[in-house]
Amino acid sequence: MCNQENFKCLQEHSSDLALIINQLGYEGVHNWLMIASGIKNVDFHWNRFDKTGTKEWCSPSYEYDVAKSKISQLYVYELTIFNYVWGAFENLLSNSYSKNQIKKIGKVNLCIKTLETFEQLPILEYPVIKNTFFEFFEVAMNNKLMNYNKKLPKEEIKVIYDIRNKFAHGEIEFPEDVDYNYGFIDPNDLIKLISISTRVVICHIQSLILIFSKGETVYSFLDNLFQNIDIEDYGYDLFTSDFILRRLHLKEISKLDLNIKE
Repeated sequence: MCNQENFKCLQEHSSDLALIINQLGYEGVHNWLMIASGIKNVDFHWNRFDKTGTKEWCSPSYEYDVAKSKISQLYVYELTIFNYVWGAFENLLSNSYSKNQIKKIGKVNLCIKTLETFEQLPILEYPVIKNTFFEFFEVAMNNKLMNYNKKLPKEEIKVIYDIRNKFAHGEIEFPEDVDYNYGFIDPNDLIKLISISTRVVICHIQSLILIFSKGETVYSFLDNLFQNIDIEDYGYDLFTSDFILRRLHLKEISKLDLNIKE
């Protein structure tokens, strides 16, 4: 799902991050992100093996199946991308902390602890992403698209971890088309929540690697990563990894940024 602000499409963001971190030795994370970025569609049909003859004798039932298929395909598509991005996140955590550390406090808590010195993730304009996540989460909750019975943590990655567990444990209902649910609730609100959750997870991967690889140098492909940069203006394309990782998710960056020493 693309937005109209200065953020790249979700899958382009995933692909660009994979390009940079592969140079830093994160091959496993790179592979998961590349799969996530390469999913163009999910060919899904509700009631594919129809044994009831709905097409022949029951128009309302057939029409329901068509509507269910369309909305479910969108849902499954976003969920598939989310699962591969979450796999990248798990891969990074598993290879960045010891088994003893993970057993003691858990992967997500280790992630939070690593990032606790920052008020927000150390990437530009992240508050916009975080606020959008909590807005979509609130809409999904208010419309009863999901249940969340725990006390709401302040860390969005904890909320997403709980959402992910609901998927894994079969605790989230599949959305119904607006014409077939009693409250006329837009099922796209749940799909949007999955998409922004995926973005948040990518940003956490980006931030952790920024910290772990601070000061290392990468070949940046600067003029391909950002729409408003002509590399010929600078004569080089080597930048510190943290400089690139702070801005990687943006379509454009200020050229003044290139003079900032970080």
